[in-house]
Amino acid sequence: MSTDPFLGEGYETHRIDLGADDEGPLVATLIHREADGPADSGATPGVAPAADPARPPVLLMHGWSDYILDGALMAHLGRRGHDVWGLDLRKHGRSLLPGQTATAVDHLSRYDAEIGAALRIIGRHRPPVLLAHSTGGLTAALWAQRHPRTVSGLVLNSPWLEMHLGSTTRMLAQAPVRLLAERLQSRPIFPAGRDHLARASHRDFGGAYEYDLALKPPGGHPFPAVTFNAVLDGQRRLAAAGPLALPVLVLHADRTRIRPRFTEEMRRADTVLDVRSLSAAARALGPQVRVEAVAGARHDVFLSDADARSRALDLLDDWLETSFPSAPTMRESDRAEDLGEAPTDRRGKDRSDDR
Repeated sequence: MSTDPFLGEGYETHRIDLGADDEGPLVATLIHREADGPADSGATPGVAPAADPARPPVLLMHGWSDYILDGALMAHLGRRGHDVWGLDLRKHGRSLLPGQTATAVDHLSRYDAEIGAALRIIGRHRPPVLLAHSTGGLTAALWAQRHPRTVSGLVLNSPWLEMHLGSTTRMLAQAPVRLLAERLQSRPIFPAGRDHLARASHRDFGGAYEYDLALKPPGGHPFPAVTFNAVLDGQRRLAAAGPLALPVLVLHADRTRIRPRFTEEMRRADTVLDVRSLSAAARALGPQVRVEAVAGARHDVFLSDADARSRALDLLDDWLETSFPSAPTMRESDRAEDLGEAPTDRRGKDRSDDR
């Protein structure tokens, strides 16, 4: 591992090789922040602290056209005794290589390869909590559905579980989007979008947060047709699946404001997703789901104004404390089975059996 050039000292990166596709080599990037150790452990100078054995590790997953950027969130969890990791998926952020189409993926199960590899590298005797944002929340929920023994729980930060106005919109869009994806492939179905989220959050636009605008462009990258089709298909599969048998916390804004022009009220609202549809889909995930609307939050609740961010952190801390008074364990043979290598097709791409 080497020091991460974006988050700096205390954050290390590990490159994960994923074979190749038609655009060339594929990689993912794993970022690690060690736990500070239990509060009463008494740190020894020159000795790396140990994670609190009562607290599960946490693996962060970003959204579409995004990357792992919230070092403060990782530090917060680390101070509470969690070993913290983050995963930049293929063709996103640190993992986007020259000549690749940013964010392009034809099926969300492609990401199983890097998620499984990350969990093997984490190598804990108990599975982690996945803390995932937006499209990453959909991907994390699908992973947990297919590999239930590999994760302790889910924290979904404004997950893109359903389309605006609900399942009717998704079902009407599926057929034409599928046809467009077959024709356009990785070419964009939508151009770069509006910069409202960046205007609300990034320091260059008057916000409070600093992150790399090349890795997380203000309007996002152009949206590949195959990626949009993969999202719709993932939403369909998740809606048709059975309930998740693990604890889930869902955090989202308390209101949506989607307008052509930026207004000040967008600083304290979700400017990307319909929170009503999101919340309804979240409540259907299973019997152990806790859904919290965070007043004044943005699409990424942890990149909100200080009061909303503080409330989101309080909800996260409370859920972690109440959900994991003692960490679940799993047999090593079960982990080996669930984290095994996915089959590959003749082009070197991992192919899931749930396509």
